[in-house]
Amino acid sequence: MTASRYRLKMCTKTCIYLFMSLSLCVTVSEEKQDFAVNVNDDGTYNVVVQGDVWLKSAPTFFRADGQVFSSADGSLKLVKNTQSSGVDVIGQWEANSFLYQAGSSQIEASFVQYTPDPSVFTYNNPAIPFTLFKQRYINGANNTASNSINFTISGFPGFLIQESTIPLGYFGYGGLMFGSLGLKAGQWGPSSFKINDGIEGGPLALFDQEKTANTLIISPASRFMSSSIWRQNASTGGDNLYWGTMGGVENVPLGVETSFILFCGNQGINKAFVSWGQILKRWHGRTDQYVKSDFTINYLGYWTDNGAYYCHRSEKGRNRQNTVLDIKNYIDQIGIPVRYIQYDVWWYDKDNEHGVVTWSAPRSVFPNGMQWVYNNTGYPVVAHNMVWSSNTTYATANGGKYEFLIDGPKSLPLEERFWTDLLAESRKWGLFVYEQDYLNIQFQQIKKLLSDIDLGSQWLTQMGNGAAKNGLTIQYCMSYPRHALQSLEIPVVTQARVSHDNRPNTDNWKIGVTSLFAWAIGISPFKDNFWTTKVQPGNAYNATEPHTSLHAVVATLSTGPVGIGDMVGGTNRTLIMKSVNADGLILKPSRPATAIDNRLRKLAWVVFDGPDGEVWSTYSDFGGQNKYGIVLAADLQGYYTMTPCMAGYQGFPSLMVFPANTPDKIQPLTDRQPLTMSGCTKADFCLYYASPTLTFNGKQVLIQGELDKWVPMSPQRVTGINIADDITISLTGAANENVSFWFNVDGKSSPVTCTLGAGGLATLSFTAGACLGA
Repeated sequence: MTASRYRLKMCTKTCIYLFMSLSLCVTVSEEKQDFAVNVNDDGTYNVVVQGDVWLKSAPTFFRADGQVFSSADGSLKLVKNTQSSGVDVIGQWEANSFLYQAGSSQIEASFVQYTPDPSVFTYNNPAIPFTLFKQRYINGANNTASNSINFTISGFPGFLIQESTIPLGYFGYGGLMFGSLGLKAGQWGPSSFKINDGIEGGPLALFDQEKTANTLIISPASRFMSSSIWRQNASTGGDNLYWGTMGGVENVPLGVETSFILFCGNQGINKAFVSWGQILKRWHGRTDQYVKSDFTINYLGYWTDNGAYYCHRSEKGRNRQNTVLDIKNYIDQIGIPVRYIQYDVWWYDKDNEHGVVTWSAPRSVFPNGMQWVYNNTGYPVVAHNMVWSSNTTYATANGGKYEFLIDGPKSLPLEERFWTDLLAESRKWGLFVYEQDYLNIQFQQIKKLLSDIDLGSQWLTQMGNGAAKNGLTIQYCMSYPRHALQSLEIPVVTQARVSHDNRPNTDNWKIGVTSLFAWAIGISPFKDNFWTTKVQPGNAYNATEPHTSLHAVVATLSTGPVGIGDMVGGTNRTLIMKSVNADGLILKPSRPATAIDNRLRKLAWVVFDGPDGEVWSTYSDFGGQNKYGIVLAADLQGYYTMTPCMAGYQGFPSLMVFPANTPDKIQPLTDRQPLTMSGCTKADFCLYYASPTLTFNGKQVLIQGELDKWVPMSPQRVTGINIADDITISLTGAANENVSFWFNVDGKSSPVTCTLGAGGLATLSFTAGACLGA
């Protein structure tokens, strides 16, 4: 076997520059090959990171004509090898393509090296060169289905699961709720590697224990609904890991192309996911336009889903309609700025098989109709939906106007105009966000979704187009990672549940790992509703909620929806107002709080010197050196000591850190003076803020911000910071809102209190110790 003269090399000069730019955090030898996919003449390949072989190729295979054609036994015939190059929306690329004959099918397997356009992928969000593995069915393939929907009908790329030359850890997203419920982590190797694969599988990350946290991320890059990861074991041919088209697909049309991305990051796990996501968002044209404008992501809401007090019951002696009115009256009475309401599974017409017959409220639920309720509450609506019944009144088979695929007790709409018409009608009763729940059930129970390579994408795309035509956005719930990735092509999908249902006294607040996946691909993570008081008598769960503050801070730091689910008479106004301004606008950081890299590595290596518990970080970025950090630690066993680099604060200015409840207790946050956290339980979690150190008129000054909020320096409150002859802070909020804003001068903290103008604006002057008005 000879190595091809055509080698896919990545991370040379570009990566060396990035390593040197972050020399305070990492040290890397320039003599080592940073990242390369080395391809041989026979189509075998390996992946090299920092001079070490991390992965070796498994035999390539394709199913066609009812059998498997594999390079392992020679049945997959290599016809020719070609090279090509070009430029697209990502940047320059060079391809090495192998044409195979698999029975009657010709299939091309290509290695495509990309060098991203530096004008698109800037240093602040670096995208290192990466590889795409492409499968292209030149003349299609028939009779391709495997023995299991959880296998794949193709295997490229594929890697041997064997011990690497250096210890590698991994975590793989899988299962429900954006891949959170089937998340697996451990050490790479035949006996220790375990993931949720098949239709439940998701992106996989491999990483080392070095300070650089070299990271590989492998995932589908296109055709997300029909692409899978498969861990092949010895009983089915070998201990290998494959990516390809899902095992139930029966035929592949002519010209179909599927791609998988292998991304190498050299600045840590969090930053690798950011860059991986940037590439995919750029590829599929996804922007943050709809996320930024989504009303329910920006404002406080009231929720009635599972875990909320009124999901499984109404007020005693009251119907659902009157209960909604009671909620509205109570919220107004205590002065909480709730701006919308969510209706869950209880509100529409279902059959005995839990399928939706008609997506409208029966008179037994809302006697006066949904539009009357909307008119009398003024609340925009997030409305839940589940799987369509075979008896749905919308289907032509049942006398309706729209084509549905009927499969047993369930059905699937096949026309985009159905979604357009349904959601247009729903706008009349206040619909702002369409919540599609039970995505996994729909996907599993409609057999053609598992056997047709295009139907899954068609279903979700038509739903998204219908929402877009009506000015609506969408929340996904009970999604697999494939649904999550499909949202890259559906920009109106703005939010998704990233945890299990928040029944009282459960740990659904632990979203630090899944929020990283969501944030990377442009989705706002939602942790579900929460109670604001511990005891709420008569609840259907026979439970109490001892960790109300923890749920509140996590919801706020998620940057997703913040929704309460209290009983009438059971809301803690003081707690809620820590999340929002007087208008209900959520005061959040610039990005979701996510688990720090060492927490992620601790999941893989129990003996790794990482936090034994949840340690997350985030920040608010006001441009330039104006970056303010937030660190949350909870359910932490023992203590943990963290440097700025461990928190992801590389490139930040000199920082001072202090506990949220003790602003005078400041200390430097440096490599030599790290932050030590201890006693961080669920009931008494640790919350720290980090501020840049300023020297002003010979004094050390910290801008500490609005300390009665979870996020004291939020871009939703602070619109500008100017440091010259004075330190001035531009503030925004509700008309005539009172704001208490803190500074620390030479170790002593004190607030400046001001009232915003009638237009909700003011400029705070540090030297005057007052707000100067609008």
